[in-house]
Amino acid sequence: MGNGRQEMKRVAGLLRGVNVLGRKVLMADLRRVTAGAGFDAPTTLLNSGNVVFGTTLPAAETAARLEAAIHEEIGLATEVAIRDLGELNAVIAANPFPEQAKAEPSRLVAMFLNGPPQGDLASLAQACVLGEEVRLGPGCLYIYFPQGLGASKLDNGVIERRLKVGGTVRNWNTVGKLVALLT
Repeated sequence: MGNGRQEMKRVAGLLRGVNVLGRKVLMADLRRVTAGAGFDAPTTLLNSGNVVFGTTLPAAETAARLEAAIHEEIGLATEVAIRDLGELNAVIAANPFPEQAKAEPSRLVAMFLNGPPQGDLASLAQACVLGEEVRLGPGCLYIYFPQGLGASKLDNGVIERRLKVGGTVRNWNTVGKLVALLT
């Protein structure tokens, strides 16, 4: 019999659209807000809205609480994707672009989706005009940008309109660093 309490689990919180287009969040503030929302031992990675912390709450409740705290304390409305070590390891294990991950990890991204795509992946493939390749994965979309992200017109807006689901992007190097922080 359980005592009704969940076990503490370390998770990664991935904020969408932080420190781009004027949406600035200092990582010290993100750690403070995360701790103030009742989460354990927050640590941040890079300057792009990645925070790793402990929680006893389910992922959806964790995301909602952190989103509310960020909005209240910092004044920024943003979505937060929550992923645990098992989920991130599954993303790495299912990677359909292993050669690119080794040779060009900054040109490979995982877009962590907020739910299952409701749109057509084939219509998204039609938007890949510079050789980009997209594959659906466990809770994510893998995107390889052979010309680099900066040259591509395949951005979050295009992807979200075609797949009818939101998400946040991390390059392959960052995915690996998040796994290391959770290990």
